[in-house]
Amino acid sequence: MDDSGGRLGQLRRILERRDDSEADGPSQPWRIRADGELPTLPVTEEVPLIRTDFSDDGVWEAVRDAVLAPHPQGDGEVFRAEVEPVDDRRFAGLTAAELVARIPADPDCPEEPASPLLVVADATTVSSAEHHLLVVDIDVDENDLVRRLRVLPRAVQMVENNLTTANMGWEEFAEAADDDGVVREV
Repeated sequence: MDDSGGRLGQLRRILERRDDSEADGPSQPWRIRADGELPTLPVTEEVPLIRTDFSDDGVWEAVRDAVLAPHPQGDGEVFRAEVEPVDDRRFAGLTAAELVARIPADPDCPEEPASPLLVVADATTVSSAEHHLLVVDIDVDENDLVRRLRVLPRAVQMVENNLTTANMGWEEFAEAADDDGVVREV
């Protein structure tokens, strides 16, 4: 199993960069911000589920609860999306690019973003009938390429779990999206 994009891959890159930095001196941090006044996203143990639309608390609560709900599998196992809700009005109305600009550096590896994956509950999430969320992926191995995908709340677990463990790649989810660009099932 190739785990280069998952948590094991991230840990491997941290260790490699630490070894390299000891030999080469300090390296560049993940982000150098021009404006130190911008609020940064919190450093979380899990993937941040960021609320950027505050127009309907009921929809937010339903979407958040659907994302956090357990997902039983046929073999008796239960999986959960490993996400941490971020319900902070300082991030109201921010776009994916603006959120990416607010990702702090990983405290253990300043060359990496603290979270290379974000799940966003934005205006489209609130207004769409299916309440699909925006998933944002930063591929640090591809010059910080930022990719976006829409995912139903019940499918966030499948996408998040498989991307963070590198069981599946981004391209597989992009290909699984329906004609409207939303991942419903894989």
